[in-house]
Formats: sequence, structure tokens, C-alpha cells
Amino acid sequence: MWDRRDAPVEQASLTAMAAALRHRGPDADGFWTDAGLGLAHRRLSVIDVSAAGRQPIGSEDDGIQVCYNGEIYNFAEIRDELIGRGHQFRSRTDTEVIAHAWEEWGAQAVTRFNGMFAFAVWQARDRRLWLVRDRLGVKPLYYAWQAGRLIFGSEIKALLAVPGMTRTLDPVALDAFLALNYVPGPRTIWREIQQLPPGHILSATANGHALEPYWDVRFGVDRLTDRAETVERIRTLCDDAVRLRLVSDVPLGAFLSGGLDSSAIVHFMRPRHAGPLHTFSVRFDETSFDEGPYAALVARTYDLQHHEVVCRAADVPATLDRIVWHADAPVADISMVPMYMLARATREHVTVVLSGDGGDEVFGGYSVYQADRLARVWRSLPRWLRERLIIPIVDALPASTGKMSADYALRQFVAGAGESRDIAHYSWRTIASADQRARLLQPDVHAEATRDQAPESPFLAAARASGTEDLLDRCFHVDLKTFLADSILPKVDRMTMAFGLEARTPWLDYRLVELGARIPPAWKLSGLDTKVIFKDAMRGLVPDPIVSRRKAGFHAPLAAWFRGPLQPLLRESLSPEALRVLPELRPGAVQQLVDQHIAGRANHAFKLWGLVTLVRWAHT
Repeated sequence: MWDRRDAPVEQASLTAMAAALRHRGPDADGFWTDAGLGLAHRRLSVIDVSAAGRQPIGSEDDGIQVCYNGEIYNFAEIRDELIGRGHQFRSRTDTEVIAHAWEEWGAQAVTRFNGMFAFAVWQARDRRLWLVRDRLGVKPLYYAWQAGRLIFGSEIKALLAVPGMTRTLDPVALDAFLALNYVPGPRTIWREIQQLPPGHILSATANGHALEPYWDVRFGVDRLTDRAETVERIRTLCDDAVRLRLVSDVPLGAFLSGGLDSSAIVHFMRPRHAGPLHTFSVRFDETSFDEGPYAALVARTYDLQHHEVVCRAADVPATLDRIVWHADAPVADISMVPMYMLARATREHVTVVLSGDGGDEVFGGYSVYQADRLARVWRSLPRWLRERLIIPIVDALPASTGKMSADYALRQFVAGAGESRDIAHYSWRTIASADQRARLLQPDVHAEATRDQAPESPFLAAARASGTEDLLDRCFHVDLKTFLADSILPKVDRMTMAFGLEARTPWLDYRLVELGARIPPAWKLSGLDTKVIFKDAMRGLVPDPIVSRRKAGFHAPLAAWFRGPLQPLLRESLSPEALRVLPELRPGAVQQLVDQHIAGRANHAFKLWGLVTLVRWAHT
């Protein structure tokens, strides 16, 4: 917390903020104050677990103070360079490297860091505060201005712990959540609180503040032309990205789904990891959702100490409210349930875990990218054929509850295929259409929400910022800036940090992201196959059945659960009585969705999960 007028910061506020984040750092706390400034930290000990690593940490003369969450993976080489320049260190932590690097290079130091991070730097000489977030947004950072004070923290609940902190539900964010099951940044569900965007620095002094980017990825620039050489570069960078993320003074393992991304991580980990390598996966009783046999194949191939967790419908009522609390703000991804259970089991064995998130955005792994390409064919069909024959047939398909069922995919496709290229990609990422949201929201709330900003605005802005006119490159950039940053990464961070478990994502090494942006889209997608060049790079390394299988995704059988064992939870969570906590919603429209889904007339599982999550969140 920082007061631009140098008014004292109350220790009670700092203590309350730190207490709200205890789950993220269960090992120790630390505080540092100056005139108008207070820093509070909860420590998860990973590098230099001694008392010397406690935060906040300063430079030699304490002229710079750092409060930090994350890891700088290349800190050792930066530390060596700083020692060569005369800097003296009191610990082996990467936190202290940030302090000395800032002292040496100022804010330009961040461009030298390869890692995941959210940190505050205070320079006493200039009375300047910097807030910094990593390039892709792996680590969260929220802030708010209140009565001349800049209040910031790793989770929203830390800001809300400050006495007098105001909170007002943002109708624009609410509409966006209903559309996407998450709120695209920099907005949050609260008007007063914002996210620091990935790859940005906020600097503040008594004279004002500025928010500036320090990194972005540009697609289609300096295109790669040698395919064989690119395959080798992918292998080399993947190996190095994993190598950097194995530095730890505490036990380390890996999530293993049986998909290509997590299996490739294990491949590069195994030769560098002495002794048993612990891996962890989730299983489901429902066959179409269960990837257990593939994970078992990888475990046998690499002689892993493999652990399995079974996720069943009965686990949802027992964990839902804790999941919603840890999610911090509405993020309605059903895979948070198995992720929560997986993280809980993983923390019994290790403190650090490597995860395969990011590979689909970097190398083109989502089926939605095929839809982006097929839409061109759809638009070339005669209008009468689309409207009189194909769409009625799709609308008449019975609602299935299977994983990525054909009827659901086809309905999503025809709903967006007629739109312009960027709007079509947004449409395929939506959960509730504009018409459905208009029915769900009270008229005055809907009018205010749609007057200020449409939910697709962040998608269109990201498409324009991609720096390219290529359809697929625009979509890759959009997903990095929206779906990955505001849905996937918050899920992984909140569910792992709920148990003080640090998740590291090698495929989001910024060097791989920059390489991926230079790869021609035709090398990523071919015919109906996705992630082609990454598969080529892993072929001969990872077992062939893993390389050759279609992407499955990390889901749970929610549609069937809501019609069966979770029907009581669904009706209870969305009853008229429960909905009173959110007067912005229209109970009749919500009940209609519930009835249609349970009767099998439609598959509203994702919409209903979003509403359940939203209402349970509002009750926390």
C-alpha cells in the first residue's frame, strides 16, 4: 500500500492483507514500512529456504525494497553478472537479484528476467513505486486507487481486507462474465479494482503515475522459412525452458494428463531429475473424459512415480465453496474442480510442479482454430443452403452430454461462422449469446452494461494489436491476451496456490512464445490436424501414441452430472432464494435454463456452471 501524500500506512491493514494471502505463502510473513509506504509478504520457500530469503528484501543500503511473488528462472546468471559489477548479496534468492538489478539498470532490468512474476519495487531516493507483472500474466497482480492511496496485491481478497475499501459490482464485467465465464482484463468484477496487464509496468510518484508496456509479441514478423531447422529450434528451446524451471531447493514434480504438452515436459525432465520423479494426474469414471491409460503409458515409459486422483460428481459439493473462495473472482471453468483436487494431492509430495499450460496457444492446439479456417468455406455456401437446410438440421440435433460432443460443436460453429473473422473467433469462445444475456440480466443492468463496452471489445483490441492480417495469427494473439491470461492461468494459479503449490509453465517461456509467433500458421494446422509442427518436434522423443492422439482437453462430465447426481446442487444454487444475492439477474430466465438442461432439451452445462459459480461467489 502506498499513499501519495506520505500519510502513514496502518500496520493493521498490512497484517490483514497478509493474512488474506496466507494460503499462497504458508511458510513465513514479512513487513516493511517507510513514510507513506507499507509492504507485506507471505512466503512460500522455494529458493534459499533460510531466514535470509524472507521478504521484503532490499539492496545493500536498503535504498531499494522488493516484495515479490514468482520465480526468475535465469536469476543465477544475472546474479553472477551483478557480482562482477560489484554488487554484494546477503542471500541466494532471486528476490535479491531483482533488487540489485533494479539498482543497476532501473526499470530496464525487467527485460532481462525470464520467469513468472508480480512484484513491487520501492526506490526511497526518488520516492517512486513500481508494480511489475510478467510477460504472459502467469502471476496475478491487482490494484486500486482509493482516496490518494494505491492498494495492490496478488489477489483481490487482499485488497478487500483493507478497512474502508469500497466495492461496486461492474455491470460491464458481469455481462462479460456471462458471455465468457471469465472477465477479460484489465477489468475485474469490481469497478474499483483492476488487473495490471501482463507485460506492463505501473510507476507512481507524488506527481502522478503511468502504465506502460515493456513487452509484447508480434505475429508474422521475421517469418521462419526452414521447417527442419524450426523443428530443431523448438526441441532445443523446450529442453532449455524445462531446464531453467528445475531449479528448486524443495521437492519438484509434474502434472501429467497423458496429453502431448505434459508428456513432453516429462520427457525433458527425466534425464535431469535424479531419483524418483513424481507425476500427478486426474481420472474420471466416465470413459470419454478419462485420460488415465495415456498417463499410465507415459509413466511406464519414463519410470515415473505416478499418482492418480479420481474426480467424481460427489466431490463437487464438498469442494465447490472452497474453490470459489480461492478463485477470488468469478472464473467458471469446471476443470477447476479436478485441478483443485489434483493440487491438494500433489502438495502432499512436492512443493513445485511443472504444468503443460500454454502449448495450445503457442503452437495452435485448439479445435477452434479449425473453425476459424472452416468459416471461410461456410461463408462461400449459398445462403439458402445454410439457412434452410444446414442450420435447421443442426438445431434439431439432440443435446448430448459427451466430451466435446458433435451437436455442441456444430451449434457453436453455425452461431459464429457467419460473422466477420474476429467476431467469429469471439463467438466460438462465448458461453452465452447476446440474446441469452439480455434475457438473464435485468433490463436496466443490461442497458448499462452494453452502453459502456461490449464483451467482444478486448478480443477485437487484441486482434488489432497482433500486428498482422493473417486470420490464424490474429486468433493466436487474441487467445494469448484473453483466454490464456484471464481464464487458463488464473485457474492454474489459484488452484495450486490454494495449497502453497508453485506451478511452473515451461511452454510459456517468452522465447518459445516469440518463436511461435514467427512460425507460419500452415506449419501449425494442416487439414484437420492441429499443433502439427510441435508434434513433429516431439515425434521420436515422446511415445508415438501420445504424439498421434487427438487433443482431449481437461474437462469434467458436467452436462451429465447436472442431469444426475449434481441436480440437487444445481437447483439449490440457482433457486429464487439463492438468487436474491444477485438482484442483477432475472430468476425466471435462470430457471428456464435449468429446466431445459435437466429435461434434455438443451445442453446449458457451461452457462449453468457459470451461474452457479457466480451465485456461490456472491454468497462468499
